[in-house]
Amino acid sequence: MSAVSENKGIAMQNLLSVITVCRNEPFIESTCKSVCVQTNQDFEWIIVDGASTDGTLDKIRPYRGRADILISEPDAGIYPAMNKGIGLARGKYLLFLNGGDLLYNDTTLARVMPYLNREAADVFYGDSYRLFEKERDCFIKTYPDKIDKSFFLNNTLAHQSSFIKKDLFARFGGYREDFKIVSDKEKWLCFIDNGVRFAHLRFPCSRFRMNGISRQPSERLKEEKIKMLKEYYGEKTLYDSELPYLKDLFSKER
Repeated sequence: MSAVSENKGIAMQNLLSVITVCRNEPFIESTCKSVCVQTNQDFEWIIVDGASTDGTLDKIRPYRGRADILISEPDAGIYPAMNKGIGLARGKYLLFLNGGDLLYNDTTLARVMPYLNREAADVFYGDSYRLFEKERDCFIKTYPDKIDKSFFLNNTLAHQSSFIKKDLFARFGGYREDFKIVSDKEKWLCFIDNGVRFAHLRFPCSRFRMNGISRQPSERLKEEKIKMLKEYYGEKTLYDSELPYLKDLFSKER
């Protein structure tokens, strides 16, 4: 399949770039609708498709007029695609709303923009609505107002609800491509270690399905988690921890 590339050639920097990464995504139309119904449309929208073969581009077609940049070409996975989006983005802040993810409602970005304008933090993180197959299992995940390194021992933030200053990636590098599953959490730890300012938005910013690759148990996921945690916390902290999650993760190494 030949690559598709469209760029409207925006000259001015936007306050926000929304980056949508996808490949063979059955729910991509829901993501597109979620972006296009926002009452505040003063943002850049970039779609990075990994050369989908299942009709994803056909589902995107009705929304191509709203997308500022649309590319479709083979890539090496989600994090290389996200890094590609970072390189294309002109926004001061970035939001990764990937295929299948939804903004919480049609006024989400209108509600967030005043916070971004004030630039009181490098990362603004909102709460998230977690979608499961059964409606009774769905819930809003709320985050603490203050987070530190200990938070990430057994938690993470939802990138779908996080607005990240683009220049952080220039300072600390893009998402690590040696990780295939946990690079988003690794980047949070990198930011924390480097004194990046985080601020909590006390409202849900996204809805996302709990079926992503990082939610599917696998040996690779376990190996990546162990490698990442050792890099940032050291073996003694991890082996001495009484957190059930960590005791289980490192049970074979004790």
